[in-house]
Amino acid sequence: MIRLEAIRFNHDPGSGTHDAMNIRRNAGLAVSAPEWQRGVSVRPEDSPAAYALTETRGHELSIQAQFSSAVTEPTWAEIRAVQKGSGDVLGTAGPTRVQFLPKALTKFEAFRLEHTKLAARGVAAADQHWDWQYRREPDDGWRTFGRSGHRIYTVLSLPTLPWVQQPATPINAGLPWTDVLEYACGWAHGAHTADEAARGVTEGVFALGPHVVTYDCPGGGASHYSALGFDCTSFLDRLRGGPGSGQYVNCSDCATFVSTFANVLGCDLWQSRMGWGFALNPILAIGSAQWQTACGWPSFNYHEVAWEGDCGADDDVFDGCLEVDGDANPAGPPHHGLLPCDLRFGQVGDMQYRDRLATATPGGSANCQPQPGTRLRRTVF
Repeated sequence: MIRLEAIRFNHDPGSGTHDAMNIRRNAGLAVSAPEWQRGVSVRPEDSPAAYALTETRGHELSIQAQFSSAVTEPTWAEIRAVQKGSGDVLGTAGPTRVQFLPKALTKFEAFRLEHTKLAARGVAAADQHWDWQYRREPDDGWRTFGRSGHRIYTVLSLPTLPWVQQPATPINAGLPWTDVLEYACGWAHGAHTADEAARGVTEGVFALGPHVVTYDCPGGGASHYSALGFDCTSFLDRLRGGPGSGQYVNCSDCATFVSTFANVLGCDLWQSRMGWGFALNPILAIGSAQWQTACGWPSFNYHEVAWEGDCGADDDVFDGCLEVDGDANPAGPPHHGLLPCDLRFGQVGDMQYRDRLATATPGGSANCQPQPGTRLRRTVF
């Protein structure tokens, strides 16, 4: 009798080209190694792995697996894993010839992954189920001896700051979190470019209003999740229906949500501000059903968004905090909601993001200047 004992997806923590990348579950919990273990990994989410499409493209991918058997003398078997059911991402594994010794676990043997569908799926989170099979001789039929299930995440590229890949240790909270990947991959499902992924995340964040979060009019637009770094743990709790740090958010919070969740997918966004002190056109703030200047205030002291590149006038913004008016007259009704995604910040008078957010009157768009010196990527905790 052959038993599947363990599977490694990330068998080379120093590289993400031939295997899975380095991840953890959340701020306080690492991913166990090996990622699948007999008697421990019961559900697919108990065995997570993540692959970066850019880094793995054109490379042979492999996993490693370990087995046991109640043999009384040395013997060999050919082993493979084949897709069971829907959700195929990694294709088939093997076949690989494995040696069994009496009263001993096998070595971790390498299994080449064939017919993978990573690139075709783009950004995704899906469950992979395998039937593990063996045969003694080439003419024998394949016999199923075990099954395994895994939660597989695919991202565009290795994540960018605040996410890191090194050091690949259980205490490094900067490794990408599967708890974040679950939401980010859902919001950006199927994206094949960074702009598509960032758009999906921006739309996902804005859609959290009003039931999950809403703009903090009662508190004057205070930060609740991003004041001392990004309290991602509280935000995830809020996403799951818990109290988190409350329902209220401001622009800095939303900019941090968008950029951090987009960057875990391999995007390259910053949190950066514009200002100082500019009059507003009517907007639709996150969680609001009313077009008005934010909370009825005539102006913003500053506004913060997820921003590309150098965070300047010629760079694009992704604003999950509010919709601007997308028609020819952003100052007056009727209002046609436009969620700023991959929208150039722009110069005064060119009807890009700046002119849609700030008024054309004195003290409006002319005061709404990029402030690239404020750009940052808040550390997650």
